[in-house]
Amino acid sequence: MVKFSGPMKYYKDKVYEFNIPAGYSCPQAIDCLVKADRMTGKMVNGKDQKFRCYAAQNERFPSVRDIRWKNFDAIRDSGDIASLISDSIPKNAKRIRIHGSGDFFNQEYFDAWLDVCRRNPSVLFWAFTKSVKLWINRINEMPDNLIMQASWGGREDHLIKQYNLKSATVFPTVE
Repeated sequence: MVKFSGPMKYYKDKVYEFNIPAGYSCPQAIDCLVKADRMTGKMVNGKDQKFRCYAAQNERFPSVRDIRWKNFDAIRDSGDIASLISDSIPKNAKRIRIHGSGDFFNQEYFDAWLDVCRRNPSVLFWAFTKSVKLWINRINEMPDNLIMQASWGGREDHLIKQYNLKSATVFPTVE
């Protein structure tokens, strides 16, 4: 089993999150890349980092790191990722944010989430991603209950504009 966080209190409705380690699971990140050491929680910035990933900040806490790494390990060791995730969804879940921390790290994992969405049509899923190419590879196969949003600041930013994808930008200040 993998663990979902929640329901998260900062959302109006009951929303659960599925999280894996920031940075280590984010192959396309540039601007926000930071990795928290699995054992110590010490932050290591990416060489071209412009700001620190907000989700990585929480990985300084051992209990947060532990859950995210256990999820990541379970997924990478699973022969059936979609079943592992689907079987772990909280029974009362109506909304799930995929990756409050982490990202789609390969096509197999992305495709497993598409399958999870199809298996759970009454749940609304959403995700922000810098792994834009994985999304583009399946652009015509997206389930109706999955809302995707590209996140600027990665290696595949050119695809956001090319495919006119819904997107988000992180601003360093309110101004």
